[in-house]
Amino acid sequence: MSIKNKKHKQTAWKKNRRFGDKMGGRMRLKLHDNIFKREHSFTAPTELDETPIFMVDNTSRDYYYPIDTDDVKDVLNQYPTDETDFITHIWLRKHISHNPKHDTLSSYIWGSRVYLICLYPLRKDRTHYLGKQKPIGKTLHEYEKYAKIIEKKDGFYAQFTDGTAKKYYLEILLPYCINGLNSIKPR
Repeated sequence: MSIKNKKHKQTAWKKNRRFGDKMGGRMRLKLHDNIFKREHSFTAPTELDETPIFMVDNTSRDYYYPIDTDDVKDVLNQYPTDETDFITHIWLRKHISHNPKHDTLSSYIWGSRVYLICLYPLRKDRTHYLGKQKPIGKTLHEYEKYAKIIEKKDGFYAQFTDGTAKKYYLEILLPYCINGLNSIKPR
């Protein structure tokens, strides 16, 4: 048997020869493995773009945003312009983890002339998991102004009302992110 007549097995990524199809890679997007980390793919806005750029994700059925973009704009207008004019994006973003015990309510990210504030939704039952052990006094004091601390069999939770959840986002989470970005902003 000669080598020329022997049919070689082709690997799966080499079989497709149609024009326009990619060779190898994914045929459909799999977002659960974080192949696309959108917060790291933002580009800096141009001079013609109005900043901050607002983005609002659709939440799942178990979550909601206690605030909207108008509320965020009102809070930003209360700050001096030199403390907020460099913020490029504000993202009301859905949770990326599927474990509600590991959900955070806010974060901020910066880099390559992008300064991003992410605000995450609250559970529809208006609870936020604080941990298995009772939180320290400073954390309790911060939450007790806006929520009732309740203990369940799996840990401690902050129980908000609709009004107090909105106040917590606008008076604690958003200023925390603005102040965090101000500490690293360009001078």
